[in-house]
Amino acid sequence: MEKAEIDKILRSLGFGFPESRDENIAFENSFKSYKFEANAEKIDSKKILNNLKSKQKATNIDYHRRTVLAAEIVYKLHKENTLGHLKLQKLIYLCQNSAQMELHTNFLKQAMGPYDNRLMRSLDKKFKENQWFLFSGGDYLKYQPLAKAGEHRLWYERYFENHLTEIDFIIEKFRKSKTRTVELIATIFACWKETLEDKQLLNDEVLIMRLYDWHPDKSKFGRKEIIDTIAWMKDEGFYPKY
Repeated sequence: MEKAEIDKILRSLGFGFPESRDENIAFENSFKSYKFEANAEKIDSKKILNNLKSKQKATNIDYHRRTVLAAEIVYKLHKENTLGHLKLQKLIYLCQNSAQMELHTNFLKQAMGPYDNRLMRSLDKKFKENQWFLFSGGDYLKYQPLAKAGEHRLWYERYFENHLTEIDFIIEKFRKSKTRTVELIATIFACWKETLEDKQLLNDEVLIMRLYDWHPDKSKFGRKEIIDTIAWMKDEGFYPKY
């Protein structure tokens, strides 16, 4: 196709280009008053990147990594009567977010704090398939080790070699903690994280307000209990860092 024909088609579609001196001057004048209005300070590149990552299709390795992390937590805590579905989820959430690990999870605002229903069903299924653990909600100890319990560790040390210290710290820190305590800490952590992501003023009152706004069920936590927990998190350096 000749250049003249291409130019004709482009012009018919509204893509004509200035060709004479007068056309060039008119083109330049039309953009003299243009002003770039975007506020660069409000562009959160980290949030944009996280949103893009969250839309990527998960692979079998992504699912396996989160199963292996959960297996490590259960492996070390299955003899503790405080470990159940809720505490396990909160520990996974805290491991993922305090160490800023990339895991395929979808923690939503639930009555019990950050929670991912599909994750829990998937973990129970994979634990049983791999012969690692069997969940039994009615028993004193909820997770019963199966024939291949402990075989996850080869994968664990490979997947999380850069986070072993942080994960072990969290597991041991909350070894004896009751589910209620871990639920409160995880929810405060999530509220803290949201406040930082929204670039809002951060103080105890803001965290308390966000926690009570999380879900009506959070009214079970008294103000003093929340303030004492926030103080503990500050003392331990256990909060989101951005």
